[in-house]
Amino acid sequence: MPYDEIGDLRFFISLVDAGSLSAGARSLGTSPAAASRRLSRLETRLGSTLVIRNTRHFGLSETGRLYYERALTIVAEIDQLEEEISSSTQAPRGTLSIGAPVELGRRQIAPFIEAFSAKHPRLMINLALAPEGNYDFNDYLDVVLRLGLPETPGAVVTRLASTMRVLCASPTYIARRSMPAHPRDIPKHDCLCLRKNKTMALLNKWVIGNETETDVVMVEPRLSTTNAEIIHDWALSGQGIAYKLLCDVYQDLEEGKLVRILPDLQGEKIDLYAVLPTRQHTRASVRAFLSDLRPYIRTAGFL
Repeated sequence: MPYDEIGDLRFFISLVDAGSLSAGARSLGTSPAAASRRLSRLETRLGSTLVIRNTRHFGLSETGRLYYERALTIVAEIDQLEEEISSSTQAPRGTLSIGAPVELGRRQIAPFIEAFSAKHPRLMINLALAPEGNYDFNDYLDVVLRLGLPETPGAVVTRLASTMRVLCASPTYIARRSMPAHPRDIPKHDCLCLRKNKTMALLNKWVIGNETETDVVMVEPRLSTTNAEIIHDWALSGQGIAYKLLCDVYQDLEEGKLVRILPDLQGEKIDLYAVLPTRQHTRASVRAFLSDLRPYIRTAGFL
């Protein structure tokens, strides 16, 4: 029987990623006994023990670690080669899983995905939303969109665009409380603040300024929440002044549902990044997604 070297590489990667023979067998759709026999044949062919295993332990030998790391590289290069060849003649297909922050994902990325999906009907797209786009690639995502530089070890990071925070409120609030004329007027108003999800720490230091002068305004909020969309809703309903990302409120500003406060000044600049795991080369579907996303977001509150 001829050896299937590439198949063995993929088999071993799946086995190690699963963490045990039984879990690896499940992921491969086979039995633990069959997986064990295949691993033994592979070790016999290589003349080396790859996995140190007993009833309680499943770990890589030094040779197994080397084989696993090289296997990742080889399989990724083969996948990349096949993807490049097929993508030159075929439209993106298969599954594409995307992670994004909640508000950006719902207001911007979800509508974009509708149009992108219509353009690529052979592609099945999954959108996962989490606060601030905090994901681990163990969530099996192909690309994560994140506001602010991520700290994912070893990930491939691409900057897509920038946005900024702006002060805004509804016309009804401005009519009731007047328009602030200076950053020092902001603390006198009803303010709406975010809190961090896990610690409930209050994010009440608002940076606002221009190229020559910047103020850090400390506010005491009348209302606060851990959810950015609730801040948005409160601002729309006239509850106070919000310090929002332009990409989240640009449409409401254009439609007059919100009013920009101190429009000659701007808040913190925030970059939008695409984060990809290092273990895979960029597939055709990911390349197509990011290629179409770049021009779209630059008309949607990004700079």
